[in-house]
Amino acid sequence: MLWIGLTSETLFLTETPINMYKFKNSKVKEIRTLGMPIPNHKEWLQLINHSRYTQSSIDFYNQGELVEQLESRVAKIVGKQSALFFNKGTIAQYSALKSAEEKKNNSNFIAHPLSHIAWDEDDAYRSLLKLNGILIGELNKPFSIKDITAVDTDVSAVIIELPLRRAGFKLTEWEELNKIHQWCKSHNVHLHMDGARLWESTSYYQKTMADIASLFDTVYVSLYKGIGALGGAILAGEPDFIESCQTWRNRFGGCAFTSFPLLISALEGLDTRYEKIPSLVQRAHSVAEQLAKFPQLDVNRPQSNGFFVFVKGDREKLKKKAEDITQSMGIKLFNDITFFPKTHNQMIEIQIGVNHHTISDEEIDTYFSQLLESFSH
Repeated sequence: MLWIGLTSETLFLTETPINMYKFKNSKVKEIRTLGMPIPNHKEWLQLINHSRYTQSSIDFYNQGELVEQLESRVAKIVGKQSALFFNKGTIAQYSALKSAEEKKNNSNFIAHPLSHIAWDEDDAYRSLLKLNGILIGELNKPFSIKDITAVDTDVSAVIIELPLRRAGFKLTEWEELNKIHQWCKSHNVHLHMDGARLWESTSYYQKTMADIASLFDTVYVSLYKGIGALGGAILAGEPDFIESCQTWRNRFGGCAFTSFPLLISALEGLDTRYEKIPSLVQRAHSVAEQLAKFPQLDVNRPQSNGFFVFVKGDREKLKKKAEDITQSMGIKLFNDITFFPKTHNQMIEIQIGVNHHTISDEEIDTYFSQLLESFSH
């Protein structure tokens, strides 16, 4: 198969797909990413085509042997009796919230103002689900039991995001989690974990995913982040509650005709990526220590495989310089230079993905040396 490529200087043919980035020297180069890799169409098709799971019968409307296998494996990992596959994590979490509301006949729930549900989903919990989110805690850290007990309204659920990405991938301390667990238990409040990045959080606690999940009534895990599937999510908990969530999954349109690409890629991820996840956290610590040597940078200490780096300087010039360095070196270390929510503090979000080993410490040092060389301390 021939692919057509176009640069500012010439039109050419190549036998391999062209990377989404163009280079000034008009040569096609592969971008190596420090963060989560994004395979192209051909790579996804190759993964699925070569997978042993293609020998299994195809799924229909969330039923089939691959669905059962995936649900069973993740339920065992998180130590829950029952698990349910969703083609979208937002549907999984909304199903848990609506089931908790029905169980207690109470539309109030507690969440952090920078949580996925509050920050990234256009207030769907309010405008679509007609739920009332009570948003508590400071922006730069997870909320505490003290924040919860200050709420004078009865609630049906408390949501804890582990880690809290928008606050800098911060994790609630273990002692605090236990206190919140006990409070929810004594007040008959459903405790739900947004564990989109739970896979990468076990190293900080030095506990298994099942140990951490044991403090929660339900836990949602993403399938495309840590284990690199095409998409999808699992919601796990007690059988009766999960059964009620299945009804809500159907109501939210989460019953796709077939989801085999998501299922196969998720099972492949469990086979090939799951055991590698602790190494991503180790590399995050290594990169953070490396970047802390630059006086222009204020580097957060990682608690998972992601962390924030605060940087001073002209933002537009820094962004342009970063693009130029990415083109010349063929490496991408972060997506953007943006602002910490509701502040003017410039920051870079660093995440470590499974292909991080293709980028050396020396390349990272060269990249940031060039990026910061023209900016004063």
